[in-house]
Parts: sequence; C-alpha cells; structure tokens
Amino acid sequence: MKAVRGTHNAVKVLLISTTGVTMDAWLSAFEHCSGKAQSPVNIDTHKVFYEPNLPPIKLEGYDLAGSPALTLINNGHTLQLSLPSSMRIMRGFDHVYVAAQLHFHWGTTEVPGSEHTIDHVHFPAEIHVVHYNSRYANLAEAAGKADGLAVLGGFIGIGLRDNDNYEKILSALTDISIEESDTEIPGFNVRHLLPDSLDRFYRYSGSLTTPPCFQTVSWTLFNDSIRVSRRQLAALEDTLKTEHNKLLSKNFRAPQLLHGRKVLASFHTGSTARIASEAPPSETQDSNIMESNGHILAIIFGVLFAVTLLVFSVYTYGQRKKYSKFKKDSKQNVIYKPAAVEKDIDQTSVTVS
Repeated sequence: MKAVRGTHNAVKVLLISTTGVTMDAWLSAFEHCSGKAQSPVNIDTHKVFYEPNLPPIKLEGYDLAGSPALTLINNGHTLQLSLPSSMRIMRGFDHVYVAAQLHFHWGTTEVPGSEHTIDHVHFPAEIHVVHYNSRYANLAEAAGKADGLAVLGGFIGIGLRDNDNYEKILSALTDISIEESDTEIPGFNVRHLLPDSLDRFYRYSGSLTTPPCFQTVSWTLFNDSIRVSRRQLAALEDTLKTEHNKLLSKNFRAPQLLHGRKVLASFHTGSTARIASEAPPSETQDSNIMESNGHILAIIFGVLFAVTLLVFSVYTYGQRKKYSKFKKDSKQNVIYKPAAVEKDIDQTSVTVS
C-alpha cells in the first residue's frame, strides 16, 4: 500500500521517489524497509490464531452515490482513487479511522499479483482501502505513528461475468493511461468493492508495502474474495503506463517474514485449533511436552502388550479346549478288552483289540 498526503479533494503520494531503485535496494536505501514487522506476509492458515474477541468491522459513509465526483489517478505506481473523510471505520479498532484513498496491486496473465498470499498462493490482484487514525490531523501525520494506519485488504479473483461495481473504475482507465494523469468519475457505493461479508478476516500488525515502509499499519485481510471478469482484470494489467511509457504491472512486493508476529483470525479456519491467548512454547514447555509424549507412548505400548497377551491367552485356551475334545473323542473310539489269564501254568494268553 502507499500512504498519501492531502485532503479528500487532492491526494498525493507520500512516497519517497523510488525511480531507478529496485525492491532489493529498498533494504539499504530506506531504513524501515529492513524492519521486523514488514508487509505483505503469507497467511498460513494452519498457524493463525483464532481470536473470538476481534470486533466486527463497521463502516460508515461508504455509499457515495450522488456525492461529488471522485478523483482517479495513475501515479506511476498504482491505480488510486481518492476518498472523502466522511468514509470511516467506526468499529473494529480502538479508535475511529478515516478513509483517505484506495489502490490496487496486480501482476500479469502469467504472474498473479496480490501482495499477500494465502498458504503461499497469490490471487490475481488485491485492493487496499487506506484509513488513518482520527486522533491525527491527516494521513501524513498518522503515517509515522504506531497506531496511525488501518488498511482493509481484499483479494481479487476471476469470475465468469463483469463486476458492475469495479467497472465504475476500470471503464475510465484509458483516460489515465499516461503516468501522473487523473480523471473524475461519478460517486458510487465503495462498500461494493469489498467482499459481501466482512465478518471473516485476518488481522496482523505490519507496514507500508512501499518506501518509506513505516511499520504503523494494522492490516485487515478479508477471507472472502471479490470476483471480476478476465476482461476486466486484463484492463487493469494492460492499460496503465509508468515512466518512459513502460507498462505498469507487477506492482506488488513479495511476502516478508513474520519474525514471530501473530496472525489472528476472526473465524475458525478448519485448522485453527489454537487461540490467540496461547503463547509460543518455552523450553520448559517443550520439555513438559516431550515428557507428556513419553508417558503417552508408554501407555500406548502397555495397552498393545495387554491386548497381545489377551489374544494369546484366548488362543491358548482355545487350543487346549480343542486338544481336550480331541483326546476325549480318541478314547471313545478305542475298545479295551481285559486280558484272559488261564490258570494253566504253562500257557498265558493276552488279547488286545
């Protein structure tokens, strides 16, 4: 995302010039870009923490239908729409946050261009709606404060039909194809650019994704994606130009390391067994876990031994019973006749049959 300065009528980019500076060079050229709380990040759904106490997002003033025209800008870095201060996040954070602008990140047909990823998967594009804390006079002042910024992010995928709400912006792209050009579009309900449901989201603390990379952003990434047609996405990918009339594309930063930060979820992901209050296991906890696992293994082996012994006993008993029956039957089939002993001293006769 890019922070901006100014009023709702004219929003300029609060961005140190990066002309000729590659993303790899940001780390040495801008001190905050090498921090431990950078954005974007990968959302590993197996490692997020379920937080049932995350308050739902409540928006106010997002319906701008009938309002004054909005300024749409190609600033050479992104497609940006300036927003009036009447748009606000009224609930979801400790303070009210005021809207300033929204913008997009995208790639190419071959390279999907969302900044954040879900389980290392990129979406074709991503929308960021940038707000600043109402405690501060404007976005420029808030950008450097620890609680200064809140960004609502949505993943944009490809659907079967045009998205009429996005068409209100994308239909004007040819008017601003040249870098640093702008045009005006009629007001509309900006809420419709976000997913239908705002109840399911991820939350983490991060940064601007372009220099100066201030680590002052509370990120909210909605789980449900937004759909546009392949034609509409192609318009975003192939229309705008940047310096020296080059195509403006792949304007996304690679996911950054979490460095121990927690990613919270307002919902169960199906693999989210942990809750946010859990702390990472310490060495003592690891030892206890290993000891517990040892006890479990001992119990398992004990049970297996007992089962084996039982099976063997049953088998032995069966064999003994079978042998006893066989022996009894054998005795019934043999006829014994007592020997006839004659009292004749010279002759003895024994008959067995």
